[in-house]
Amino acid sequence: MKIDLSSVNIFEDNELELDKKITFIFGKNGTGKSTITEEIKKLNSDYDVSVFQGFNNIIDENHRLNAVVLGEENLVINTQIEQKKKEIELKQDEIDKISKTLSEPEVEEDSNFWTRKRNAQEAYRVAEKKLDDFYTQSASTIKNKKNPQIAKTSYNKRNFQDDLQSAALLQDDEKKELIETIKSEVKTAPNILFPCEDMTQLLNEINSILQKTVTERVKVKRIDNNPEKREFAKRGLKLHKKGEVCAFCGNEIKDDVFDELESYFSADEVKEFQMQIAEKIESIDLIMKNVSGIQVSIADFYPAYIKEATTIKEEIEIIKKSYMVFLTKMKKALDDKQKYLFESRNEVEDEVPKSFSDVEKKYRDIQKSNNENDIEAKKQESIRKIRCHYVKQLIDEFDYFSKKAEADTLLIEMNQREKEFDDEKSKIDGHGGLKDSITNILAEITDLQNQTKNESILADNINKKLLHMVSFKLEHFEDSESKGFYKVKDCNTNAIRDITELSTGEKNVIAFLYFLEKLDEVKETPVNKPRIIVFDDPMNSNDDGMQYLIIEELQTLMKKLLETDHFILLTHNKHFYINVRYNHKYNKDKFIRFHSNGTKTQIITLVKDEDDFKTSYESLWIELKLLYEYDVTSADMLLNPIRRIIETFTKFNALDKTNFCNEVSGAKKLFDVNSHSIDDIEAELNGKTKQEVIQMFYDCFAKNDYGNHFLKYWKNVSIDETGKLVMEN
Repeated sequence: MKIDLSSVNIFEDNELELDKKITFIFGKNGTGKSTITEEIKKLNSDYDVSVFQGFNNIIDENHRLNAVVLGEENLVINTQIEQKKKEIELKQDEIDKISKTLSEPEVEEDSNFWTRKRNAQEAYRVAEKKLDDFYTQSASTIKNKKNPQIAKTSYNKRNFQDDLQSAALLQDDEKKELIETIKSEVKTAPNILFPCEDMTQLLNEINSILQKTVTERVKVKRIDNNPEKREFAKRGLKLHKKGEVCAFCGNEIKDDVFDELESYFSADEVKEFQMQIAEKIESIDLIMKNVSGIQVSIADFYPAYIKEATTIKEEIEIIKKSYMVFLTKMKKALDDKQKYLFESRNEVEDEVPKSFSDVEKKYRDIQKSNNENDIEAKKQESIRKIRCHYVKQLIDEFDYFSKKAEADTLLIEMNQREKEFDDEKSKIDGHGGLKDSITNILAEITDLQNQTKNESILADNINKKLLHMVSFKLEHFEDSESKGFYKVKDCNTNAIRDITELSTGEKNVIAFLYFLEKLDEVKETPVNKPRIIVFDDPMNSNDDGMQYLIIEELQTLMKKLLETDHFILLTHNKHFYINVRYNHKYNKDKFIRFHSNGTKTQIITLVKDEDDFKTSYESLWIELKLLYEYDVTSADMLLNPIRRIIETFTKFNALDKTNFCNEVSGAKKLFDVNSHSIDDIEAELNGKTKQEVIQMFYDCFAKNDYGNHFLKYWKNVSIDETGKLVMEN
């Protein structure tokens, strides 16, 4: 089981592996024990996670201790349940046996499904990597070929693989001819959009508009029969608003004048005619724009076509000019007509310009001849052939097809081994497999337990464990909705109290025992997932009287764990840690130390008994040495554990602490916490290194004839002829 710590800033490590059934973690407060617990909770999709974090995490939102359904004693049913559990154990043994063949063997030389799959995958990976490296290196070689360049700058191993089937060697004269083709310059005459409008029809349409008139629906005598006055009035109407002063005469414009002119100019026929003229002007503008855009570039033609292209260009320019003259005249006539909507105008009598159709055909013919020279296609084909020539050289040098056949054979072997592995794994995870069988048996156990379930059993079990230790007992109650919960009954007065009225230590013990009992709760739906059981600091300062009960219960639980269970205990209490791990072996269980260097927490795995502490005093020496060895810790961080060691040592040996330190100059001020204020520490250190601080610490023991005591606990250190410490790696 691995815990991802990459998103947690408190630890130096990005991952914590808990690969044993039982894990003990010791760490002071603030080193990240609860953080680890929160990360373990996130594993609930794959595991059945149960976490004990004290009383407040046990009670519900109504501050009640909810009832737990347990199975009561029934000899017949219990026998059946035990038989079912044995069936599960047998199934689990089968799973373990198969799982061993699906995981890395302890003995490297042993062969199983995992090794055969791994070996086949590795053999194929090596062969495939050789091919992949060949593709990559060859693609780079091809891409970097110059004079001529035979591949795009984006040419890669996929492109190289595409060229493999076309690889072929060229003769020298073939190669030379292809290179000459590649160096040829490409010329392409572009398409030109020539106007297709019929100018005769356009002239007729414009003359029709010029002859057309509209009838005045509203008569305004002062502008009748005078186009210039009408145009003046029309523009004035656009420029002024009602009530404004006329910019021409200086008089206020009356509303009836506005209404009269608006009616005159807004007649439907007038508007429609104006729109017709505007649209025709717009169409002429578009034709003029298209004509102006006709451009022939002589540089787009091969030399053989330049003379003819020049003649065509001159002819086009003449027609363009005649078009522009004609269209300009047409547009002017329409602009003028806008002033004479109510009068007929003279038709335009002008010669229609010559059509572009003849010169367009000439251009299309020369464009086709020029562009169908197909030089680009020939160049690309030449590039491809030369590139495939070099590809052929590379694959021959590498003996590609032989190595590819070898890789294909290894791929078939790998697929076969992977299928064998998956088939064996399906015996566990597949439909109707061992896990399905266990789920079915668990359901049968649940059915049996449901025949004996009882909410009072938990209270009875806890009361038995606390008999003669407390003056109360738990009793089962039900609320108005028949929901069960537990209260406390005083053994002397029979008074009933809420569970929250107990002392902190009593509540914690009740919560601890409640949590243990709840692990055996009869659930409506069986959970076929491995269990993770976490105890996050189960011992606090108020539990000292119950410490051995808690230790005994934890040791009993650890003995009953299933092979698939994970038991994790985190604590900051050294005495509790030393006692609860008693008789547990370092090669079977996992022992972890959380140690802060002042910035991050380091996760230390202990692999032998000598690495761990057996007493609280020994733990102070281990802490001091760890702080000394951390590069990031400063000298002042050594002082606190040194003071506690000196205080414990002198008290145990009935020595005067002041005299003990006075033997070494400056030691009393550094190591006696009562001799100065905290603010004096930096001044007293006066730039001393960690080595110098530890030397002073050793000198205190040596001057008092206890130098061997220091050497016993520090370990891996010697003393030179001058009395200086020599640290050994």
